[in-house]
Amino acid sequence: MSERVESPGRGPTWIGVPAVVLVLLGVLVLVDVTTRQQLSRELLDSGIETVADQVQVEVTGGAGRPAISEVRVDFTAGGVDRIRTTLDDIVDDRQGMSEGVQPPAAGTRYAMPLHLVYRPSEPSTALAAVDARKWAEDKDTPKLGLGLVGSGLGLVLLAMLLLTVGARRRGLSWWQWYTETPARHRK
Repeated sequence: MSERVESPGRGPTWIGVPAVVLVLLGVLVLVDVTTRQQLSRELLDSGIETVADQVQVEVTGGAGRPAISEVRVDFTAGGVDRIRTTLDDIVDDRQGMSEGVQPPAAGTRYAMPLHLVYRPSEPSTALAAVDARKWAEDKDTPKLGLGLVGSGLGLVLLAMLLLTVGARRRGLSWWQWYTETPARHRK
């Protein structure tokens, strides 16, 4: 007859896998939203607003669904320089546009007349004014990122607690959750 060997309590370590995923997703969301908000606030506070002379969107296929990958704009900066650039950040609003480079469909987010805000010292840094306002006022996305990070850290604490309880049940010190099951002697 074989004796059942008890696992050393590593089961709760699997809680750490989704915890790490949640923390990483939360950090990525926070980094993305922070950079968007900083650029948006900078351009709204100290940038110059203008209207694009020409707009072209590039719609590319991806994962079975086309999406806007780039918005190219031409505008006049400071009344003198003609600038041709791509918007620094965009929202996918293709609304039935086919793949390829084309003017945006009427009624879409980037349709003419497209209002832009750009950095006076570097006019190639530009955002659509509607996007800059939306991102500067966004309060929900940072909360989502913080919630993901907090949930992940909570799961890490739960895993540590369960590992500690498992170690105590095996007669080990709370910090020895990683050690093997104590040897059993046969009579």
